[in-house]
Amino acid sequence: MAERPYVSFAEVKQKIPIPDVLAVLGLADRFTRTKGTLTGVCPLPSHQHGPNPNPEQFKINQREGLWLWHCFGDCQRGGDVIELVKAMTGYDNSHVRFWFAENFGDRLTLQPSHKRKDQASETSEAPKKEMAPANPGKEITQEATLAKAANKTILDELSPLKPLRFFLKLDPCVPYLFERGLKPETIRRFGIGLCQKGLLKGYVAIPVYNYPCPAGTNPIGYLGRWPDDSIHKGTEELSPPRYKFPADFPRNRLVYGLAEALEATEGQPLIVVEGSFKVYHLFQAGFSNTVATFGASVSDEQAAILAKTGRPLIFLFDGDDAGRGGAKSAAERLITQAAVRVINLPMGQVPDALSPVELAQVLS
Repeated sequence: MAERPYVSFAEVKQKIPIPDVLAVLGLADRFTRTKGTLTGVCPLPSHQHGPNPNPEQFKINQREGLWLWHCFGDCQRGGDVIELVKAMTGYDNSHVRFWFAENFGDRLTLQPSHKRKDQASETSEAPKKEMAPANPGKEITQEATLAKAANKTILDELSPLKPLRFFLKLDPCVPYLFERGLKPETIRRFGIGLCQKGLLKGYVAIPVYNYPCPAGTNPIGYLGRWPDDSIHKGTEELSPPRYKFPADFPRNRLVYGLAEALEATEGQPLIVVEGSFKVYHLFQAGFSNTVATFGASVSDEQAAILAKTGRPLIFLFDGDDAGRGGAKSAAERLITQAAVRVINLPMGQVPDALSPVELAQVLS
């Protein structure tokens, strides 16, 4: 049997533009190009559209040589060319490499997989051995060590994130926050409030910090949440985006609430949810060890950050196809590096709809 080739993700990001991927996927004609930006309806299979999808909700452009995409509609997902293919195909890291090798092998440096030590970080393809190991536990430990080394490389190769030079002045007395059940101490702890001017004018602004985060450090950026859900019912094409990220916001390189969770707890598992308001709900229910990944898709960088904490991980994503698929994919990548548990909620159920007693039962 021919050996499957190894494809470097770093090389894919440099050499394979998203428009070429759209052509392979048969989606190129769904987008229009204006001044270097491709715009269209979100093509992700997990996105549930209303009767009038917004033709400008999904944007693709190139920044500093890197192709990026983002859905400004309800799914609020985004990332690079690799994350796009994973979101469209449902493939994990191991299989998406083969997809790029098959479709763009003439542009990439294909190497025999047995020559790449960092393949051990991919749990879906365990290396075959002629004989069973004399000490299975030792093999698992070696695989985990290699996986952690690969994660360290991922983080080390990234340029440092630069905090903003300013703090936004926010009004914490927002009726929407109290309607969502947030208490004043929660609002203060996470520093959220209504923004009165600038890009996020009219939005609840949520500061997002890097980790580690020394005292007095400014946030990396702000996420905006529109404080009125009623306008999004049946008028998607006319409504402000429910969530707004600045164009250069590095969401794939951040885990929301990580600094607060690690500061408040010692040795406890990290409960990983999809969004910031789920973090607030669990925090108020007594689970201050909760963090979020800005959606059901966990990037390689976010997985590396979670593994680096050394904490056990509990994935508590939404009870839908995207949530279950995202949690499963993340667990497969992290299983050799941390104690991982996935909780599949019943279809249609979300963590922030559970009472403190129900959350305690689920998490136990």
